[in-house]
Amino acid sequence: MSRQTSSRSASAEYPQGTASEWERFGERVRAVRERLGLSVEELAEGASASPHRIRQVESGSYEPQRNDARRLDSALQAEGVLWDAWAQTFITAGLRAGATVADLLPQAFQVRAYAPLVLPDGFLTEDYARALNRVERPMEADFLIPDRPTIREVCGTFPGPPYYCLIADEASLTRPVASPSVMRTQLTRLRDLATGDRVTVHLLPQGTAPHPGLRGAFWTLAFSPRHSLAYTPHPRGPGHLVTDATHIKGYADLFSTLQGVALSATDSLRLLDQVIERFPDKPRRRALTTGLHHGTSDTCDTAAAAKG
Repeated sequence: MSRQTSSRSASAEYPQGTASEWERFGERVRAVRERLGLSVEELAEGASASPHRIRQVESGSYEPQRNDARRLDSALQAEGVLWDAWAQTFITAGLRAGATVADLLPQAFQVRAYAPLVLPDGFLTEDYARALNRVERPMEADFLIPDRPTIREVCGTFPGPPYYCLIADEASLTRPVASPSVMRTQLTRLRDLATGDRVTVHLLPQGTAPHPGLRGAFWTLAFSPRHSLAYTPHPRGPGHLVTDATHIKGYADLFSTLQGVALSATDSLRLLDQVIERFPDKPRRRALTTGLHHGTSDTCDTAAAAKG
């Protein structure tokens, strides 16, 4: 989507930065182009852009997206330097503008998420997400929960980044959040995503020995090879974006440790298939008895299915 720095709408697809930040990035692009002896038209051809767009980037009047930056980096033989410069500018501008994780995530190249309790936003079906909201906030209607970031749905068929790697505890798959049919649909969606090209899933099976990830969920978002953020979701509010380089590296190292403890992607799919079968397509038929309490059947059925 073409966006210019003069547009400051709150509904923009990703956060706008100050002109000076993007001007500095544009100056770097122009300096590399001129050092290589390329004209604007030649760079435009190599970067699959129009000459007008290249002039906008170099003047700082257009904020390039991730794919724009990668094409410029390739056309100028910058070996990742311009891509990294774009990522640093994008992160700095976004944080300065008060961006949430939902604003920044679409421009990430890789997203790695650890889910010990429930599956993360973006992977959820609408029915499962609604059931989870009812569990978390039983006294509030869905439309009264505006404080959580609206994470874009992960699409398994859309080509290209962001690429996702999810590590999930088996308990996050079997926890009886919704009815068996909703649970099965949710797990089937996760399996469909895991068999595509953009999502890899690793599961920590029940019985796994204590590991460093017991304290809670977190994400890491890589915008280029050298520039990342970490994120910790909260039950209320927008969660916390981690910007300190030492802590970001700590989260990245923790994710790698968990990946070493978890099952392989192939074994995780096998376990996921087994978990899906614990939640039948149709409710099990039960003998008629007396003394049943009304309104408890869905919860009891899901709890029984979760126990397998």
